[in-house]
Amino acid sequence: MISTFQALVVALLFILPGAAYTFALERVGGSFGVKLVDRIFRFLAASAVFQALFSGPELWAYREWVASGRLERGEVPWWLVQAVALAYVLVPIGVGSLVGRGQKARWRWVTAFTGDSPEPRAWDYLWRRNARGLVRVRLKSGSWLAGIYGVSATGVRSYASGYDEEGDVYLAEALSVDPESGAYEVDDDSRPVRMEGAPGLLIRWSEVEYLEFEEIA
Repeated sequence: MISTFQALVVALLFILPGAAYTFALERVGGSFGVKLVDRIFRFLAASAVFQALFSGPELWAYREWVASGRLERGEVPWWLVQAVALAYVLVPIGVGSLVGRGQKARWRWVTAFTGDSPEPRAWDYLWRRNARGLVRVRLKSGSWLAGIYGVSATGVRSYASGYDEEGDVYLAEALSVDPESGAYEVDDDSRPVRMEGAPGLLIRWSEVEYLEFEEIA
């Protein structure tokens, strides 16, 4: 139990880097394992790592600024104190964002931090790369729908839900397909035809019997 204000400040300063790292990682790479217990273990472990990295500079700053009395006498420039405080927060945020970006891009070294398979479901693995592609689905009713996963001509972006929400995907542009066979309607260049004036498609996984994704440039 934390019984003094000083102890509370020390505890908050200890967990702050790990919390900043975790929130930045989840913002960029996805919030897999978002239960409170999982998150606490994540940022406590990250805090321990950052404190180990910061321990040398922290000890030096304590000796040179606090123990010597220079900070109390106003001999330490305010901008230097400000820079150290910002680095204490921004460095973990930067590292978390970098790891999150590397997790999405499948950078090899990032697996040391996130593991080989951070996504809990195949659904999350498929969509989290944000690759542009053709999506064709057969609904449980037997009819076919298709669309483009990407950015529409008007700037609307497709989106897929992530763990631990129920799977659904929004396709910004609908494509014309035969509702019975699923065959694409194509133009003279053998490219799928967009449905002019049609709204995007919102498809829930609970309604899907079969989904096909073909990545395109």
